[in-house]
Amino acid sequence: MKTAFFYFPYLFVLLTQFLPTKPWFFPAEKTSYIIISLLFILLQFTILYLKSTNSSIIKHWETYTPSNWIIAFLFFVSLIIFPIRNMNWGDGLLLLETNLLETKLFGFQFTLDEILETVFHSQVSNVFFKLGFSDDPRISYTFLSQVAGIGMIFGFLWMAKENSKTNSLSILVLLSSGGILLTFGYAENYTLVTSFHLLLYIFVSRYTKNRKDDELLLYGATSLVAISMLFHLVSGYLVLLLIYLWYEYSPKEKKIKHLFLCALIGFSILIPWFIYFLFFHDPIIDRNSTHLIHPPFYPKNRLVSLNHIKEILSVLYWNASIASLFLLHQIFFSQSEWKNFINRPESKVILVSIFAFFLHGFFHNPQLGFPADWDLMGFYWLPIVFLAHQFWIQSNENKIEWVPAFLFGTTIVIISAITLNKNDPDKEVLWDVTKVTIQSYVLENKKYIDSLPKEDKKFFAKGDFLFYKGVMVTTKLCDFPTKNEIIRKMESHRKDWKHGFESGGFKSKEKLGHFLTEATKTNIEYIKSLEVNKICHPTI
Repeated sequence: MKTAFFYFPYLFVLLTQFLPTKPWFFPAEKTSYIIISLLFILLQFTILYLKSTNSSIIKHWETYTPSNWIIAFLFFVSLIIFPIRNMNWGDGLLLLETNLLETKLFGFQFTLDEILETVFHSQVSNVFFKLGFSDDPRISYTFLSQVAGIGMIFGFLWMAKENSKTNSLSILVLLSSGGILLTFGYAENYTLVTSFHLLLYIFVSRYTKNRKDDELLLYGATSLVAISMLFHLVSGYLVLLLIYLWYEYSPKEKKIKHLFLCALIGFSILIPWFIYFLFFHDPIIDRNSTHLIHPPFYPKNRLVSLNHIKEILSVLYWNASIASLFLLHQIFFSQSEWKNFINRPESKVILVSIFAFFLHGFFHNPQLGFPADWDLMGFYWLPIVFLAHQFWIQSNENKIEWVPAFLFGTTIVIISAITLNKNDPDKEVLWDVTKVTIQSYVLENKKYIDSLPKEDKKFFAKGDFLFYKGVMVTTKLCDFPTKNEIIRKMESHRKDWKHGFESGGFKSKEKLGHFLTEATKTNIEYIKSLEVNKICHPTI
């Protein structure tokens, strides 16, 4: 059984290639996975055989391996060369469209769910545009994603800097995890917050070791979690970590004091931003489009279901399968060493972080499905990988039998990146049309939108552009039977939308709800038409 653990990664990938429907987390060609799996099965067998014969190569394998820095550099080169361009992973066109539209209309995109993520990406996009680059948001997303990649790789290298010779190849624990694709120029609002989470894990791991620094630990962790929440509200689950730290590291006689001061620190970081964007900024936040007010929880009747379990396992597999398997192996077959490791205070805080994000993965509803929501649902990947890496660098055992598995995972990540680097020509054409549509919309409507009350600007612009885009894009599609009818409905909705704001009719929730119901029906028709019809007239 112990030996079988090492073959599981290769056999799983190999066998899934013969399923009628290939899982979403295998984007490359079937042949590639089959060949790679067979090669690594052979490599794994060879290493286990050499170890069983006490080969001198196995005893001194560290002397034959490149340093972590060399491996990290080579991986970083691939990270630069193969930025993800597949728009099926993540929010895709919708994210790019929203970012570009709001940046053009209001200077930068902002939403309560991810204030700093959206602001940073928009402002960097503005800087690049002033420097002569295209206004395509993918430029800023790619840049910041890769910068986050540098930070994360450096963070793991820094943790392994002591005993660098015995920690050979420890960087593979990170590089073999699918979650690292966030740093491959990935266009989403989860890269910066993830790198900030790493800073938090490094901080709490360091300061839980020394009980003399309890106050620094409590106040520092509170500050880091609060700032993380400004990047993305999913970090709110880390409040569980703060509760654990307060319970465990605050002396009984100071618990009330620490609770008060930590709450004061956290709220003093968060509240000013929320108050500003909710009440003072022009325009204010669109309260209809934030998960803070409308959290998308998983339906209660399907919380415990085979489909939900399958979703959770698929996200776990893609994001951190090798690291998870490595930890399971220690639990089952290195119980003494594992017990000593997991009882350390720095290990316990990471376990709490894993639990916190597993709660998110369990209760949050992946509304876009997979692979679109692979990133949002898998925030637990980093603390799992962090914990596995900590075990690797602190263990005194020879770990060469795990090298093939981590190399295999790294190879799968790079193959996936190469595959996802390829553009979908149809979506690229649609994105080009959308960019032109945004530019023309801003040129024609910015002055009017600026004249609206700050409470209405974002909500109005969101709906008005939806109908404007519906007309413009549908006009450019190849002819189909209901084409003119969709255009007519979109034009009618746009006129009614504007009238509803000007007359004050949409102050009635009943009237607004009725309008949105009808508009949603038309939008569904529009989306379906995009799925079955191509753009034939991009220059109209």
